Amino acid sequence: MKNVKILFSLSLLTLTLWSCKKESADSVDFNVITRSVTYKLSDTVNFYMSGNPDIITFYSGDSSHIYALKDRVSKAGGTLNFSFQLRASNNAAFGAIANGTFKVLVSTNFKGTYAAYKDSTLKDSLRVASLDSAMVNSAKWTDITNRLSLKTSGDTTTYYPSSVAAISDLITNAADPFNIAFLYKADSTQDLGSNGITMGSFSLVNYFSDGTSSNFSSNIIAGGSKSTNWKTIKAANSLYGWLTTTNYIKFIPKIGNNYTESWIISSALYPNAATPDVAIPIKGITQSPIKTFSYKFANTGLHKVYFIASNNRVNGQKQVIKEIDLNITQ
Repeated sequence: MKNVKILFSLSLLTLTLWSCKKESADSVDFNVITRSVTYKLSDTVNFYMSGNPDIITFYSGDSSHIYALKDRVSKAGGTLNFSFQLRASNNAAFGAIANGTFKVLVSTNFKGTYAAYKDSTLKDSLRVASLDSAMVNSAKWTDITNRLSLKTSGDTTTYYPSSVAAISDLITNAADPFNIAFLYKADSTQDLGSNGITMGSFSLVNYFSDGTSSNFSSNIIAGGSKSTNWKTIKAANSLYGWLTTTNYIKFIPKIGNNYTESWIISSALYPNAATPDVAIPIKGITQSPIKTFSYKFANTGLHKVYFIASNNRVNGQKQVIKEIDLNITQ
């Protein structure tokens, strides 16, 4: 009986040690080499691996797979370009564009904390308009209308493209947001035609010196009658507001002698936002050992190639990183 107890205890100890080993990450046994450090762009490069880690991932150094950019959240140094198309329904609408009644503005400190109210009674609507007007006007707005070379005469059925306005100089901190606004502000309002002043085909693209770009045009499309991209503020005179359709923003006022101040403001935009570069998966935890991995590079130049091998367990992870410098020539 004593021997049985001893054997049983040893069995439990063995099982416990085996279980702990499976739950704890072992040191990673992994290495990778190439036959050369220089290859042509047309070559397929073979990487020869030894060891059997649970997981292997790969940063090639090609665009979107650069190890040094795996943690980035913003990207500075771009050229941010903004443009749109505009139509004026009659000469009075063209005149509003020409005389500064219609403006295009940018703010980097607009709070965007709009007032909230429980019902749509006139009293509440006026209270909210007053609060939102104060909030909008407390921000610093830069007038960029003159940067856009807008048409001030022409055919009333034609959408005319603005020039492209570079607005990078207005973004002082890469991590901060900014807002675009259209403003109609006048002591009295004329008949601006059946479609008033209409804008569409918005473009907002940040171009970087490395040849990449970030396109934010979808963030400023009008987006339907209940747009989530744009917010209307009737700062003065509730009868004169902006409208949004699927693709267009319109200002169609009624004729009157009342002072009008009507804004439509974009959601916060982050022009320097950037997604981290990602690794290419090579091996998963359930796969058999991989001895060779082949890759064809997309660009010439010096590539810092990284392999990350890891053992993953319930109670932890251990990893090794192997770096190889390769020159990819034409």
